[in-house]
Amino acid sequence: MVKKLKSASSIALRLTLVITILFPSVSNIDQSQASIERYSTKKASSLWVVVNKRHPLNPIDYAPKKLVAPHFGAALNSNPYGRLLRQDAAAAAIELAKAMNKAGKGVLVIQSAYRSYSEQLAVHNREISRFGFKVGESLAARAGYSEHQTGLAMDVSARGQGCQVRFCFGGTTAGTWLRQKAYKYGWIIRYPQNATKYTGYHYEPWHLRFVGVKLATAMHRRGEVVLEKYFGLPAAPGYK
Repeated sequence: MVKKLKSASSIALRLTLVITILFPSVSNIDQSQASIERYSTKKASSLWVVVNKRHPLNPIDYAPKKLVAPHFGAALNSNPYGRLLRQDAAAAAIELAKAMNKAGKGVLVIQSAYRSYSEQLAVHNREISRFGFKVGESLAARAGYSEHQTGLAMDVSARGQGCQVRFCFGGTTAGTWLRQKAYKYGWIIRYPQNATKYTGYHYEPWHLRFVGVKLATAMHRRGEVVLEKYFGLPAAPGYK
């Protein structure tokens, strides 16, 4: 029995070393979580990819292979504009919207989701044209540096609750519920309050990022709301 326990312990140690060598980005993650899922934070198609002002997508014009428009049914109609997401994120968005509605917290509406490199370039140029370079860059990411390009992010609102794509959304019934419960469905508030020095963006309670239920839950249990800090990555307050 003792030999078996030592053997199991040895195998676990070897697995941990392999994980650390092959996936150094998960070395700061709870080992229980790392043993369940091991995704790269650098690969553009990874569920855990970290995209910020220090880490652009590679290739910079990356586009997901499978994008779908999540269908919520006539009762919810949460995707009136036909926005696209990766298949896994789309399925999770449906579950999130159904849960929010069942909890009596409102009807989720997807305002924006996947944006191609060219679409993000147009958004970035538009904001700079309207507000000037400094302010424009604080409002829209450069093409190739946006989470929207991964197909794993969406900007949301709640029907009839106002504060659409504004700070005050975080104080609405829907915004409060999302901050507290979205992790159960694999989503995090990607740009939380008081985290600009890490994320490079001001508080955006409407911007949700799909990372999977296990990682979102692990972050929640640790009480960590900043993706960069959870992975032990450098802060990204500005472009290199």
